[in-house]
Parts: sequence; structure tokens; C-alpha cells
Amino acid sequence: MKLLRNIFAISLLMTNTSSYAAEGSDVNAAIGSDYVELTPSFVVNLRDGNQLRFLKVNVQLKLSANDAREKVMHHDSVIRHSMILLLSGLEANSLYSATGKEELRKQALKEITTALMEKIEEPVIKDIYFTNFIIQ
Repeated sequence: MKLLRNIFAISLLMTNTSSYAAEGSDVNAAIGSDYVELTPSFVVNLRDGNQLRFLKVNVQLKLSANDAREKVMHHDSVIRHSMILLLSGLEANSLYSATGKEELRKQALKEITTALMEKIEEPVIKDIYFTNFIIQ
């Protein structure tokens, strides 16, 4: 009998959790509509003396307006090109500190904004965020 009560309680909990997750995903979609994740991740070689290092970065862009999503996605290749050139020219030791990562974030925002201004001629990106940052 106790086993049946436990199974019932777990199934009830799972039902409530899944309906809450479904509701939450709608909320997240509405809240996150002014962000674009650039996929796939950026993976580049880094200079580190005589050692070969790799950098993997996931990037999200904060858009200036809801209609900017299409424009950004249309010029995804321009953004990716700018990011790869920027990232592959870095030295690993400059990225180990939080200050180094913040400087890279600011520089990436500037590079992407400049590249997009040549194509779109209006600012469409407010900010850039690194959601994953791995040096190996």
C-alpha cells in the first residue's frame, strides 16, 4: 500500500512539474525574444607559446528591437566571420582572467557592430554575452 502511495505521489509530482515546465517555456520564449544564440559554438586555435590550445565559446546577442532577429540571422555568416577572426588572433594567457574575458566581450561587440553596420546600416545589437567559455 505504501508503495502505491509513493508511486501515486511521484506521478502527481511529475505531472505538475511537466505542466509547470511547459508554462515556463512559454514565458522564457517571450522573455528571451530579444536574444539570439549564435550556433554552433565558436571553436578556434589559440596561441600559447609552443603549445596548441583551443577556445570554445558560446555567444548570445542582445538585440535592440524585436524585428532585429531576422536581420541578424540573415547576416549570421558576417557575424561568425568577424568572431572567428577576432578569436583566432588571441593569446590564451590574455583570456584566463575575468578582466581579459570582459575586454574580449567589449571588443567582440565592437567588431560585430561594425561588421553589421556595413550590411544593415542601423544598430541592431545592444550587447553580447558569453554563455560558455572553455580554454583547453
